[in-house]
Amino acid sequence: MRSLVVILVAGFGFSATSAFAGGGADAGMLTCKLKGVQNDIVYTKEEFACEFKLSNGGLQTYTGQITSIGVDLSVTKDLTLVWAVLNPAGSVAAPNELRGDYVGGGATVALGAGGGLNVLVGGGANSFTLQPLSASGFLGGGVNVGIEKFALR
Repeated sequence: MRSLVVILVAGFGFSATSAFAGGGADAGMLTCKLKGVQNDIVYTKEEFACEFKLSNGGLQTYTGQITSIGVDLSVTKDLTLVWAVLNPAGSVAAPNELRGDYVGGGATVALGAGGGLNVLVGGGANSFTLQPLSASGFLGGGVNVGIEKFALR
């Protein structure tokens, strides 16, 4: 099962990277911390408090919600997601420009502490990609693989 998760995560990462291979600017870093979760095995909803640190030094706050459809056999106690925010247009994000819906895939494996990846594309005018800066910090146990929608407000 672990091999399957690694293959799926690599595939999701390759797909999103390929879509934005034409270039783009590093707009900053988005960090989201879990505030609440509802897990019904094939449907999961997670609520987050997020901070976007712009590459020019600014800071923006957002709320996020990830809804997933797939297999989720996990119990989550603590989760922090960190993404590099890329903008193919080459400009730094204006205030609230990250607001919008992002779609992609994700996978997590953990027993105690573990990690996972979420590669998402979308935002204002579908002009941003969220690339995992590192594996997410996860405390809990289980495995999940699914298609995800991330609403950032």
